[in-house]
Amino acid sequence: MKLKDIYIRDPFVLVEDGRYYLYGSTDPQTWKGKADGFKAYVSDDLENFEEHVIFENSDDFWAEEQFWAPEVHKYNGKYYLFAAFSKGDNVRRCQILSSSSPLGPFAPHGGLLFPNETSNLDATFYCENGKRYTVFCREWTDIKVGEMCLAELDESLCVVGEIKTLFKANEAPWVVEVEPECYVTDGPFIRKNSKGEYVMLWSSHGKEGYAMGMAVADRLDGKWRHIEKPLVSSNGGHGMIFEKDGRLYASYHMPNDPHMDERAHFVEIEEVDGIFRVK
Repeated sequence: MKLKDIYIRDPFVLVEDGRYYLYGSTDPQTWKGKADGFKAYVSDDLENFEEHVIFENSDDFWAEEQFWAPEVHKYNGKYYLFAAFSKGDNVRRCQILSSSSPLGPFAPHGGLLFPNETSNLDATFYCENGKRYTVFCREWTDIKVGEMCLAELDESLCVVGEIKTLFKANEAPWVVEVEPECYVTDGPFIRKNSKGEYVMLWSSHGKEGYAMGMAVADRLDGKWRHIEKPLVSSNGGHGMIFEKDGRLYASYHMPNDPHMDERAHFVEIEEVDGIFRVK
């Protein structure tokens, strides 16, 4: 099947052995109704894809609805899927699934990542110098001004130590209210630039609709500086960065609505003075 025929939100690309594994929110019941699970799409050229079911919902799984934003990361020879789920109460919780294959089947790995937090979603994974971290969002639906947060993980990928708030959504100059005094944080993804700085892609709502911006820091737990202009400014976002043939690409979904029109977009980007921009 062709990329244009794949309904998907929050597209994430894992590159391994010359193949591209595309993950994302693929269930037609994205917003309400019993979720079926997750699909993945595999390609050798990012144009032609094969569909695979990688996780099927069952009565044994705690969640029922809103299976959102899976990312698959390889760690210690296994594949870990970070995603958000809801049990039908419109409250999202982050959960890890694991598999010996990038195409699953995936099964729950441990319990909820943040059982005592407010509604949370979009946990990503970052590993450096033998330490493991997750960056995730505290949801605006609970606290009005969404937050981007950092937690360290142990070898079994359980949270250890205190959770640190990195920034609030309304600190970015491009972000606008989604409701009165309410601001969204979505979709963090971390990549280092050539200066050794941390660049975070993340999404919220800007003047032209759903958008994807950037923030930069010297340390993961340091002060984050927001880039004034979003990388994607209108009706699209929740992305990440991957490499193809030695070149950098950003992946994101567009449009953000209407539902079922969402598709994955891959655009070549470049780094200029430590900041990524569309080439």
